[in-house]
Amino acid sequence: MGLFKSIFGGNAEPEDFRVGAVGISDQVEKALAYGDVDDRWNAIRAVGELGGPFIDPLVHALKDDFWIIRRGASDMLGRMGAPAVLPLVAILAEEDEAVRRETERALILIGDPSIEPLERALSDSNPHIRRGAIEILGLMRVPQAVPGIIRALSDEKPLVRQEAAIALRRYDEQSSVTPLIGVLRDDYGYVRMAAVETLCLLGTKSIEPLITALGEGTGEYQQRVSLALISIGYPAVDSLIGALGNENVDVRRHSANILGRIGDAKATAALIRCLDDKEKSVRGEATKALTDICDPAIPALVRAFHDGDQIVRNCAMEALWILGTRSTPPLLELLDDPNADVRRRTAILLGEIGDKNSLEALSRKLTDENPAVRREAFEGVEMIKQKCGISRPLPERTPPAEIDLGDPPAENDPPEEKNKKNLW
Repeated sequence: MGLFKSIFGGNAEPEDFRVGAVGISDQVEKALAYGDVDDRWNAIRAVGELGGPFIDPLVHALKDDFWIIRRGASDMLGRMGAPAVLPLVAILAEEDEAVRRETERALILIGDPSIEPLERALSDSNPHIRRGAIEILGLMRVPQAVPGIIRALSDEKPLVRQEAAIALRRYDEQSSVTPLIGVLRDDYGYVRMAAVETLCLLGTKSIEPLITALGEGTGEYQQRVSLALISIGYPAVDSLIGALGNENVDVRRHSANILGRIGDAKATAALIRCLDDKEKSVRGEATKALTDICDPAIPALVRAFHDGDQIVRNCAMEALWILGTRSTPPLLELLDDPNADVRRRTAILLGEIGDKNSLEALSRKLTDENPAVRREAFEGVEMIKQKCGISRPLPERTPPAEIDLGDPPAENDPPEEKNKKNLW
């Protein structure tokens, strides 16, 4: 308050400041416009005591280059209450985020007197004012503002739609879920992502509407819905397992994919049942999902490979092949199964997997009582050797028979004996 004491004298009291407020308006504006940081700070603190006549200079101070001045102006405007609301709403038109941040803070400090003007601002012609009003009402969690914020999801400006999607995450409103799912069709990625994040934060309220949406729209839209359910994660698993029996093929197909992406072993049994789905696309997604679940799914896949009908066996076989050497130990046990067809199919699969640890067991099946098993075991052994770069051992070489060349000729041998021994 040093600025005003210099004007009124060293013994001036706050009442003197209020009485002379109008007369010093020019000096205040000059201090805020041209003074150094200390002068501006002292002017802001002083006019906060004087109230109404200095709202405009304080609003202008929200644009100051220095944060401490902006923050001081925000504090003082917050204390002034209702008279400051409309000027603050108007300054929401500023694009500078630093200015908007302190303006929003002042309106939140004012509280209830801000609510009605902010609700009216939801339909303002300026998109920056609409966006700011949505953000503040959301931060204040004003319940009666929810319908207006939901309507803003259809605003012509993407930044306003994004802000509406963000604001709705601060409410626990079932009524916002379906409109937010509709935003997943938005042309702008950052708007869609805001909707996805809000749907995830709404949690269980979003799950069933999102699953229903899996059966609607284009592939790209369905992928966005899937992303929301994947992000919700484990809380969605039980509902997704139930959706595997939905009459809509897209719902079943995407549900299988999502369960694989979440990776909860709880879904294994239901996904195994999907290997018998009448739709190939669903069987394919279920197969892939089981490989995504990985090790926990292997015992169930081996049982399906052993016991299932032809379609289920083939899907399980593909999944076990994708899982590769992880599947080898339980498959080796099937090589001794009493059923010759199981042994034959197992030999084929082990050959395709190509794990060299299968060689010994497959080699034993080269003498199997069933010719089809022997044939597939042989093919499997050859495939593994080729994949692992194992060459066939060369046959053992038999040393040549020794030839008796006789004794070398001696000096005293007769000529005919020397001729016999000329082999040397």
